[in-house]
Amino acid sequence: MKYLTLVIIISCLFFQSGCQKQYVFEATSESLKNYEVPEWYEDGKFGIYFHWAPFSVAGYVTEWYPKWMYQESKRNDIKQHHIDTWGALDKFGYKDFIPMFKAEKYDPDQWVKLFKEAGAKYVVSAAIHHDGFAMWDSEYIAYNSMDMGPERDIVGEFIEAAEKQGMKTGVSTHYGRHWCFYNFQPEYDNWDRKYEGLYGYRRSVNDPPRAEDEQRWENVMLELIDKYEPDYIFVDGGIGDGERKFKKPYFRQQFYNVLAHYYNSAAKLNKEVVLTYKREFLETDQAVEDFERSGMDRIRRESKWQTDDKISVNGWCYVEDTEFWPTDYLIGALSDIVSKNGNLLLNVGPRPDGTLREQEVKTLKEMGAWLDVNGEAIYETVPWKTFGEGAMVKISNDGKDGKHKLGPDCVRFTAKDDCLYAICFSWPESGEFLIKTLAKGGEYALGEIESIEMLGVDEELEYEITAEGLLVRFPEVRPCDYAYALKIRQGI
Repeated sequence: MKYLTLVIIISCLFFQSGCQKQYVFEATSESLKNYEVPEWYEDGKFGIYFHWAPFSVAGYVTEWYPKWMYQESKRNDIKQHHIDTWGALDKFGYKDFIPMFKAEKYDPDQWVKLFKEAGAKYVVSAAIHHDGFAMWDSEYIAYNSMDMGPERDIVGEFIEAAEKQGMKTGVSTHYGRHWCFYNFQPEYDNWDRKYEGLYGYRRSVNDPPRAEDEQRWENVMLELIDKYEPDYIFVDGGIGDGERKFKKPYFRQQFYNVLAHYYNSAAKLNKEVVLTYKREFLETDQAVEDFERSGMDRIRRESKWQTDDKISVNGWCYVEDTEFWPTDYLIGALSDIVSKNGNLLLNVGPRPDGTLREQEVKTLKEMGAWLDVNGEAIYETVPWKTFGEGAMVKISNDGKDGKHKLGPDCVRFTAKDDCLYAICFSWPESGEFLIKTLAKGGEYALGEIESIEMLGVDEELEYEITAEGLLVRFPEVRPCDYAYALKIRQGI
């Protein structure tokens, strides 16, 4: 009997993880704080997603075209452009773009192959934007890509293609703002109640969300989770509009319901998942916080975070005649974000026929080529003692404070095991690069250095540690374009 008891005890100790009960999340704020960010996301650093819907047919200025075409304020040029180009709003409304959104050249296998070549570790399908058009075969939304327009399950095909290529998959959702997205007037097509399946119910600008709006959002989110089992979900900041405007917790309990269901469903599938949110709607230990086109001025060690940004200057979706951000800016942004404990989710805007713009393809391939050489300094790294040094350079007036890239004296640090990586953003004419942070006797002075290499170069580099900094002699031939990663191996 004693022998049998001993065997049972030893067995439970050996298979301890199997004896422990899986944590079950409740749909409460406190319970959801037990969430832990999975290793695949911590290590992956870089994802790619896209904005795609009938607004891509209009191809004018912004993915907010469906809203502003019906509005007199903020973007009057969009409404007038629509009338001049497509006709009066009672004759040609947003719904009339749907038959023109055919996606006839959509090849998800080709897209995923490109995104993987670009170095992305997770890829995310557009599922639904503020406009209310679902990009899958939805039970709750009659206006969807399976029944109209492309007559294809865009989300399903993309996720299947990504899984075949071993990629983590996700869905992008902006449906939390749909309840208040459209402006309704008798002279607009959306005044007709037969189109409520796309535009929603008639409301004035001061009407709060209804209980039906909250439940509908929850139903749509649960459908995506159960139907596609995504590894990642992007939730746009509009989910908090009702709470912010009316000072009541609209959509909050529904978000908790969705989050608990997502985490519990993933556990049953033996998956570890991530949901990102915006504008402080959740707490940082309940999910991962995302900052649109912005980052951190420090290392945020207390919680993982993400930036979503885009390659195109104008619009997140396809718009005509846009410029594109240069590759060096995007590589610098990725390096800066990773050095501060963040991830980058980068956006492309496909044409309505399902083809990708040539400049975006070129940029993604250039990023992939850079990561082929320097990925060791990005993937599976952690922030170091400080994120870096150097001055930012303004490259445009885009956004509130303009757009900035890392200047030629900039360095960003990451770490892995016994190695410090210093990513340098210029190739010095003198052949020597000075890293001031690593000055002898300084706050961040290194101990014994075993060797310094440049990723992509098969030789050790000469260096000198002075009171001014670590002076490194660069090799004669550049191993890549845009930025150069030094691998500083420290003695144990």
